[in-house]
Amino acid sequence: MFPRTIQSKNIGKDCKAAIFPSKKPASTPASQLSEEQLIKIFRRFDTNEDGLLSKEELKSAYNMLGKSFPGVRTWWALHVGDENGDGYISQKEFNKLVKKNYLT
Repeated sequence: MFPRTIQSKNIGKDCKAAIFPSKKPASTPASQLSEEQLIKIFRRFDTNEDGLLSKEELKSAYNMLGKSFPGVRTWWALHVGDENGDGYISQKEFNKLVKKNYLT
């Protein structure tokens, strides 16, 4: 199997469970996260604080969480979630992706 990347110790349970739900039931399913929790998660990965998640920020998020094939996952998130076609994921688009579990 492919080696996994090292997971960041600074990522909270809510953040990881919301974006990448495991096969085990999460304590808070992504569809039940509050608006405040989603904003906190979004800001965690919006490293340049421009209010958008770029391709690089998405890929970095997948890497930090130890997900395999971060490039493919990033492409999929942008393909499915970028509703306005600007090449970025806004807070609104992110919320929809998380609630539909498209970011797994």
